[in-house]
Amino acid sequence: MPPREVTVSPRNAMPEGYAFLKKGIQYKTLHSRRLTHAAGKTVYVVESNKKILGIRVPKDILSRVHTQANETRAARKLTTEKRDTATIRQAAAELDSQFSKIPEQDRELVLKHGFKKHSGRVGRTNLIPLARKVLYAVVAHIRHRHTNYDTLLDGGMSRDAAKKTIKKKLQETLRRWGNEQGRR
Repeated sequence: MPPREVTVSPRNAMPEGYAFLKKGIQYKTLHSRRLTHAAGKTVYVVESNKKILGIRVPKDILSRVHTQANETRAARKLTTEKRDTATIRQAAAELDSQFSKIPEQDRELVLKHGFKKHSGRVGRTNLIPLARKVLYAVVAHIRHRHTNYDTLLDGGMSRDAAKKTIKKKLQETLRRWGNEQGRR
């Protein structure tokens, strides 16, 4: 039985009957891998300088995955939009619970910025509970919008020193908006 996955260089010859799928389309990568494994064939992971560029999978499987992706695109998009709307709705409810006195403009900015999809921001992680994500998003918002934190950094101050400098103002704002903990 051939190995399920083998790492190769882009300079390696393309195996006969295989095609390349570049990294970045999660649906296609996942399904191409799954179908290739199910067929008992090898997935070739193309890597250069320790960076994955994509995968090589059988052409017939990749063709089938492209077709499935096109056929299911609208339904997947709708599902994603529903999930994203639910995520923002849950974040808004938690924000209102923790910070009942936050001004509406700040509330909207926290939700829009802190929970922006594909941003890598704290609101998008699944590694911490929602209550903590909301707190961190509000702290970041206050730090960047209601203190001179960025100016201090631009002036050469270290992050830790700048955080200590603005800590009192940050805690006061957290308390004023409804968070009694006043952390960070």
